[in-house]
Amino acid sequence: MIEVKERQTAAFLKDKVLAILARYDVTLLQVFSITVDNGANMLACIRQLKDEFEAPILSLYDEIEESDVANETAQEVADNITNDFNDQARENLNMVRCAVHTLQLAILDVVNKSNEKVKQITEIAKRCKNIKYKTSFEYHHAKYPPVWCQTRWGGIYKMFEYFTIQKQFFSQLALEFPELGKIFIERTHLCFNLTKFLQMEFTDLAIHWDFIQNYLEAFKPCYVCTKKLQESHVSLSDFYMEWLITICLVKKQENNPFAHELTKALSTRLENLRTSMAFKMAIYLDPRFNYTNSNVFNGDEKEHIQKFIIQTWARIKYLDPRYSIEQTCTTNATEAFNESDNFITEIFGGSLSTNDTSSTFQQQLKTLQAEMRQCTALSLFQRTKVEQQSH
Repeated sequence: MIEVKERQTAAFLKDKVLAILARYDVTLLQVFSITVDNGANMLACIRQLKDEFEAPILSLYDEIEESDVANETAQEVADNITNDFNDQARENLNMVRCAVHTLQLAILDVVNKSNEKVKQITEIAKRCKNIKYKTSFEYHHAKYPPVWCQTRWGGIYKMFEYFTIQKQFFSQLALEFPELGKIFIERTHLCFNLTKFLQMEFTDLAIHWDFIQNYLEAFKPCYVCTKKLQESHVSLSDFYMEWLITICLVKKQENNPFAHELTKALSTRLENLRTSMAFKMAIYLDPRFNYTNSNVFNGDEKEHIQKFIIQTWARIKYLDPRYSIEQTCTTNATEAFNESDNFITEIFGGSLSTNDTSSTFQQQLKTLQAEMRQCTALSLFQRTKVEQQSH
């Protein structure tokens, strides 16, 4: 983490990212994905980093072409990294939007700081901290409602929750202090010569209880999801599952005035997150989504994702200092035959499988879509641990 005081333009952020990578002797070719918030400058920064990424990919292609390997397997390794470069090179540096940031945007798409009722209730929360009410709060062991801010995730929800939990106390407090039961909103209007005057409207706190209750019921699944996404080891597919469950819980509230718009906002924002190839790859590898007869991806999408996974694997192998293209590419199945293999062949006939590593890996990827569907409660990490113990 570094402190910056300059204007955070896309070009400035890109240079800082490259400088930090250079400090740790890391190249863009070693970077698989970058997670960012939804700021316009960050999104533009990633686009510029993708431009920087093209140069090492091209040099990698040249290096493979110039290597003195002639057999078919070597050509497949080269193809895995460089095939359809113009269309796919930019996918190798994946941009992943922060799921929690995006979830908050979906929430604010429906109810945000400009909502009049939110303004009024926030004003009440601010007034509660006046010194004249301190004795009442201390006597009843009541807690001050938190005043929400734009950067605090779930801030409106927590503020409303404090009011609801202590509804009896706040109703009594309004009787003791009538001015707290009434709040005024200052609305600025432009008049002649651009002079301003204030129009004051009085609103009773009591009329907000239904609004608060409906908000808490509709947005509770979002608040719970926000907390879960902040836990450690939340994979992309786990996040996807939590988001879908949230949509399901909100959609069930047919009579809630917020439910329809919130469901729509959550679904729209989710589609934006699904554009990342890293995200698609994570879903493809998760049997809770990719299983027999699943339509999470169509046939073309599955082939594209499989190809991307194979390219990523080849890229990892290339960057591994222990990996040698010539060594791997010149080793074929006939060289792997040993005396025992030949003896078994003499007895039973047939021949040893000549499938190379890359084709076997591709077959394994294809078999994933033929697996049985897994329970939604079983995360990918849990499934991996189970398989390690059972195999």
